[in-house]
Amino acid sequence: MNNRRTVVFRCTVAACGGLSKTRGLCATCEKAHRASGLALKEFTAVFVPDRNRVISGQRVSCKVGECPRDAVLWGLCNAHGSLRHKDLQRDPGSDLDAWIARQSPYPPSPACRVDGCRYDARATHGLCQMHQTRWKKHIATSGGQRPTVVDAQWLERQAPHLNVHQFSLAPLGAVARLEVLYALQQRDERGQKIDPVAVRQAVAYLADRVESIAAAEVERVQGPRQANVDALLRETHRILRSAFDRFNGIDPTSRDVLDLSELGVRGVRGGPTHRPALLDVTGIRQGWLRQILVTWINETKPTTAEVRRAHQACLAAARALDVRPGGGQDPAALAFADMNAVVDTFRHLPKRDGSPLSSRQRGALLSFFFKVLDYNRAAGHLDGMSGRFARHSTHVIKHDEAAEEEPGKALPETVIAQLDQHIGLLGRGLSHGRMTAEQVQAMARAVYELLRDTGRRPYEIGELRTDCLQYADGDWELVWDNRKARRKRRRLPVDTDTVTTIRTWLAVRDTLDLPVGSEPYLFPPAGDGGMVRHLDSGQIATIIREWTKILPPLLGEEIGRDSERVRFDTSLIFPYAFRHSYAQRHADAGVPIDVLRELMDHKSIQTTHRYYKISQKRKRQAVNVMRLHTVDRTGRSAPMASATAYQARAVAVPFGNCTEPSNVKAGGKACPIRFQCSGCPSYRPDPSYLPAIEDHIRSLKANKEMAVMMETDAFIIQNLDDQIATFKGVVNTMRKLMEAMSVEGRDEVEQAATTLRKVRAAQGRSVALGMPDFPAPRDGDTA
Repeated sequence: MNNRRTVVFRCTVAACGGLSKTRGLCATCEKAHRASGLALKEFTAVFVPDRNRVISGQRVSCKVGECPRDAVLWGLCNAHGSLRHKDLQRDPGSDLDAWIARQSPYPPSPACRVDGCRYDARATHGLCQMHQTRWKKHIATSGGQRPTVVDAQWLERQAPHLNVHQFSLAPLGAVARLEVLYALQQRDERGQKIDPVAVRQAVAYLADRVESIAAAEVERVQGPRQANVDALLRETHRILRSAFDRFNGIDPTSRDVLDLSELGVRGVRGGPTHRPALLDVTGIRQGWLRQILVTWINETKPTTAEVRRAHQACLAAARALDVRPGGGQDPAALAFADMNAVVDTFRHLPKRDGSPLSSRQRGALLSFFFKVLDYNRAAGHLDGMSGRFARHSTHVIKHDEAAEEEPGKALPETVIAQLDQHIGLLGRGLSHGRMTAEQVQAMARAVYELLRDTGRRPYEIGELRTDCLQYADGDWELVWDNRKARRKRRRLPVDTDTVTTIRTWLAVRDTLDLPVGSEPYLFPPAGDGGMVRHLDSGQIATIIREWTKILPPLLGEEIGRDSERVRFDTSLIFPYAFRHSYAQRHADAGVPIDVLRELMDHKSIQTTHRYYKISQKRKRQAVNVMRLHTVDRTGRSAPMASATAYQARAVAVPFGNCTEPSNVKAGGKACPIRFQCSGCPSYRPDPSYLPAIEDHIRSLKANKEMAVMMETDAFIIQNLDDQIATFKGVVNTMRKLMEAMSVEGRDEVEQAATTLRKVRAAQGRSVALGMPDFPAPRDGDTA
């Protein structure tokens, strides 16, 4: 018990000695916990089970002194229980303990006739109550004349009374019994788990179906719907067939379908693979190519992932050689042109579904082909191969420009707003390990809010640790690992809402019975005792996908023919889309491209630049809208004559347009009054500059405070006060003008403003950020 390889554990209630097939509560304590209303940790510490209950698997003797028979009722054996029942009929007030003290013990009852059964026989057939019931059921369904004695063959095939940590092979035939025992020994030798409950179910399934598992077809051995039972049956069949082939002198490497575990292939973590892994090599029609792949696997013991890639590479090479003269069958006849054809196939290799394969993936597959080829040459397995079939320096695949992200899949903010309205549906109906429904919903909500508000990749959310929040220099930061780019301990400034999200979930997490190994991580996995110690991206995808299935209809931004907004396709709502939405939200707000690059932790600024792409058509439309809404420094309407004039003057200052000729000609670098625009008659702001103007007002206020502290002359402070006042006047005027517009007109101006701010941000123009400053790197930070 309490061994992860047996899948049987002691109940976690301190005062209970029961057993469970999961790391947690036994069935009795689980029922009591649901009725108690206590938190799990409190319940396991204070709950005391009924001391008189019989814990499953324990044999309790009669309370009458020295009576060896099994206790059944009132702690008495059947015989004493019958006497006690008669006594109560005569004297209902009779005291049980006093009555027990007056009784004499009975001699031991004969044991149940089923081998290994620890209970007493109670019936005429010499069976315990459980086996008596089974015998009656057997003779009722067998038909014919009712037998007077218990059949010896039936007795031989009966399992004794079993507890949760036990199983019996007795129900199987003589051959199948030895076969299952051998398969379990092989599992144990490889360090695999043995689940007694699954073994019992597998034995019950096989009992009347096969006499020999190795001789049966796999379809006949396939189990019921339980995944773990079916997997055990399939693996048992595979182990036995492989052993039977070896006994008959069949080389396991000569088969068309290879058993990778039999070849010693390693798992992802480096140890021997435990799971059944079959590799079909029938698609490689060149005998020598198939042989060098099998030899490389058998001698180098690669991981399963490496085997899959090498197999894919050899399949591609086989297809290339199939169309060459001779089909590439004779390795001695291969020429340099054949190698060129193989490499050219890799240069245009698609995915299995026909979609394009990245240049990096194609290059990696070509490298695997050369790795297999070079190993066999060096090992002396290809001495008869032509020397012209060799790699040349030109046999490379040029890498395309790395694309860290794929913009264009961002969810519209209106859709995210609708999702927020239905956040209460998150996690509903989902199960996750031993968590309650309320705990699952709390975790699902926290995951969604972190995806939405931080823009981290799904796996980065799943790998967050419990200490991911840090407070430094007056700001909260999220500490996370960019495993994709191999940059650890990254820091992302976050707001108080994100801090609240994490703290709220941590309070719920403290009530969980965490799986072993998941203690350092923010979100626990669904399983227990596996290789994964935290929530993975697949489980996050399940949370979002199941949520979209129960959401009411969502409205998109497009307008249909009936002038109504069309329904949004919920298949576009997936975890990674929130990262695109985070980036697009900041780009649309005009956040400078270098700041967004830091927020997204992109290696190349070209990746970030994709979020700022605006078509020339959209830009022209935005300019044509915005040129009509420019004002002068006093707030009077001063529309630009043309889109050309607007674009020419938009280069001058970071918080408005400028019509001063010399400054326009110099690209904004020759302002004669040093950018004190609020007092300049050439200043032409418009609503797209509102965030930048407001940011400039904040900067002016900070400058004023500094000037006061420095005790500068009054005219300097007065100048700053005047600029603040005039810029405030410009802001108030434009806001009032927008409020006076129709709803349609205001939406048109706001969309145009968003487009133009994004264009300026991509050009490196200073705009309002509304973002905290990035802290200086700390010790241990990576670039």
